[in-house]
Amino acid sequence: MTSASTMTSSQDIAQATAVLERDMEVWDLTDSPPPPALLIQTPPSPPPSPQSLLLQDPTGSDLCQETIIDIKLATHHLLMLALNDFLQDTCYGCQTAHPSQVQHSCLLELGEDFFDTYYDDVMIRLKTDRFIPAIRLFVRSYTVAGTGTQFSRIAEHTMTELRSSQHIVCTINDNIGLLLESSRYAQRVKPAMLRMIGNYWAGRHLF
Repeated sequence: MTSASTMTSSQDIAQATAVLERDMEVWDLTDSPPPPALLIQTPPSPPPSPQSLLLQDPTGSDLCQETIIDIKLATHHLLMLALNDFLQDTCYGCQTAHPSQVQHSCLLELGEDFFDTYYDDVMIRLKTDRFIPAIRLFVRSYTVAGTGTQFSRIAEHTMTELRSSQHIVCTINDNIGLLLESSRYAQRVKPAMLRMIGNYWAGRHLF
């Protein structure tokens, strides 16, 4: 025989269950937020470092990294020489041999948009008939890979990237330092070779 307390307890459970089921029918579970664990997002990958970007092959060729380094080193060095030539050619003090440094605009700090503004003028001085041969001379001193077309494409891409640099002289110097640090060869050897190809590019080897 069932006691009154047992019946009352069973009725309470049944009523509570019915209320719960009725409430669940009106809940909209389709837009419910995910559990907390699903809200945790994977942190984004850190951006590549300037050095890793500098060492990449922008043309997707099969050249080894040392060859990429050499092409970019030669390009940066020759670009700096061409930039100096342009500054001296457009400097009133240099043209008139003025004794006062105040009259030498080539000694002043360049504006942030200087290289972008005078890019075409600097390119005219840079891209002589000895530009690519000078790069080839530097590259072939250490590796045998690469063609003139590959050298030209990587050099063009490098100069296009540099065009947006606001402080072109500092950027070139910083990049040369990073490239030399990444090279497998002794850092004292390549600067000497850079000076040699600079003399060749400028035609000083003819005298």
